[in-house]
Amino acid sequence: MEAYYHADHHWFLSKEWSLRSDFKWLYGGLSHPVDFIRWYMPDIEEVVGFGMISPNGIEAGLKNEDTMHFIFRARDGRVARVSGVYTSPTQPPTRDSRMSCILRGTHGASQADYHELRYAVTTRSGEEKMITWGDHYKNYYFRFEGQSHHAGEYQNYLEYFADSIEQGFTAYPDIREGVGTVALLHAMDRSLQSGKIIKVYDILQEQNLNI
Repeated sequence: MEAYYHADHHWFLSKEWSLRSDFKWLYGGLSHPVDFIRWYMPDIEEVVGFGMISPNGIEAGLKNEDTMHFIFRARDGRVARVSGVYTSPTQPPTRDSRMSCILRGTHGASQADYHELRYAVTTRSGEEKMITWGDHYKNYYFRFEGQSHHAGEYQNYLEYFADSIEQGFTAYPDIREGVGTVALLHAMDRSLQSGKIIKVYDILQEQNLNI
């Protein structure tokens, strides 16, 4: 499995808050593809990653990494990777989506591109499909200028959560999954600083958490 979020957000560098030592693209950007990874591989045991501050970030005075790549291993042995680049130019969206999730299975494969609402799949029978959703869906999800604010996505979250309260089912991701994702992000942060493989269990134990 692979997931990534690449975006040319160098305009953030003109904002004073983005140059603070406590601002990290790991949490503000890379957390999105990490959510994808945890949805399909919730039992991640360990992670290792490397990062750097790009020339654009260095010039602006950025304090933490804006370019990162990580490898994950789950309890059952499956592996995944995540990458994020946030202050450098991106490829044209017809060539490469800014946010994508790729699944490679035994009998098929798929890739979902978020901003383009585009889905490519190779089915069990070997059929290859490319599916896109038009303006009706794009106007629902992106109601402001460009592809920003994700209004339709937030509406879906709110309605789903309201339904869970009214109908008595658990809305996912729940608090356990949320804590697990934050623990994984902390493990990633520690790996960035040390260059070592970090076990998520150790992060949870330090905080006396058992999920």
